[in-house]
Amino acid sequence: MATITTTTTTTTGPSLGISIDRGYIHSLFGRFNLITLVINVICFICIAAQPWSSYIPPQGWFYFVCVTGFWSGLIELFLGLCRLQDRMVRVVPWKLGLLIFYGLWSFFYLTAASAVTHYAANYENRSGWYAGTVFGFIATIIYGIAAYYRFVDWKGVNTATVSSPA
Repeated sequence: MATITTTTTTTTGPSLGISIDRGYIHSLFGRFNLITLVINVICFICIAAQPWSSYIPPQGWFYFVCVTGFWSGLIELFLGLCRLQDRMVRVVPWKLGLLIFYGLWSFFYLTAASAVTHYAANYENRSGWYAGTVFGFIATIIYGIAAYYRFVDWKGVNTATVSSPA
């Protein structure tokens, strides 16, 4: 009786297909991404619901900050879910770029919320302006904390061992 032995050699390379990483939503940066998406929508609704707000100059700045933050967050969510950031890390320095983005948006929300605060104190029907102010300052804090964790990630420290800033 003769036996035949076959040897199969397979080579594995980088996967070119796009797959969904469901664990990204439960990661630290995935949660920050979802929180910033929600706070951007809330800030936009607060200012958009204000009557005659299109005639007040800070409204355009606040809209820009909210809408650009929302769309940037959606793009980041898509890239994170598909793990495209990890694949393109040699082409684009994602960690540094996201650190700069979160730091800028923390500053932008600070200026937008401050400008809205001034107009909330000087006009009638202020409830939407005050809500926009409160949620704008909350967004400032959220983006600042996210920038801190992006900085820690950029420096290469394990985020699981880092305590929250006090």
